[in-house]
Amino acid sequence: MNQIKLFLVFTFILITTANGQQFDFNNIKIDDVKNLLGNVLGKEENKKANWSGIVGDTNFNVADRIAINDVIDAYGIYWDTNNLDGYLSLFTDDAIGVSYNSNGEKLTYSIKDEIQTVNNNERMDYFMDNKIQRRHMMSNTLFIELTESFAHLKKYMTLLTTNNNLKTEIVSPVFYDYKLKKIEGIWRITFREFNLDSPLDLAIKP
Repeated sequence: MNQIKLFLVFTFILITTANGQQFDFNNIKIDDVKNLLGNVLGKEENKKANWSGIVGDTNFNVADRIAINDVIDAYGIYWDTNNLDGYLSLFTDDAIGVSYNSNGEKLTYSIKDEIQTVNNNERMDYFMDNKIQRRHMMSNTLFIELTESFAHLKKYMTLLTTNNNLKTEIVSPVFYDYKLKKIEGIWRITFREFNLDSPLDLAIKP
């Protein structure tokens, strides 16, 4: 059945093309046919997996980039909607977090360990109880590395807060460093570091 459909589509393409312009039926190349069918049927997949790392190079898997950005966007939305389970689902079980305290000291921790989960839950409860709405406004993305199963990127974010539905303010611009792995076809965050341009209004527990 599929072969019949392909034949009908191909016949339609040839007729349509021939009616619109001169077409040399004696010099049809099989690669041209494959490309034409692939574009029309929407089944031509981008198989390119190893990106050079040069900004502007088109040799990358488009689906992977879209999926990775979906993960980062979900990161902000899940947190802002107090969806801790959804937020944690974006990370691998061994994901590492890095942040810096007010003295500039580096803090490294396991994102999914019990203490961090309790701290995150308490932080979300605090925002809800005090009618504080956070918004992670994700923006510029710079890919450092992208392969079939690994990604490293930098990301800008502007953190907004609205207190008691009265006034929206900028808390701080944030510079993220993310590393992700593709596991069974799903991209997950394995490393997340963030740097604040100014201190948070509510300090994060270590």
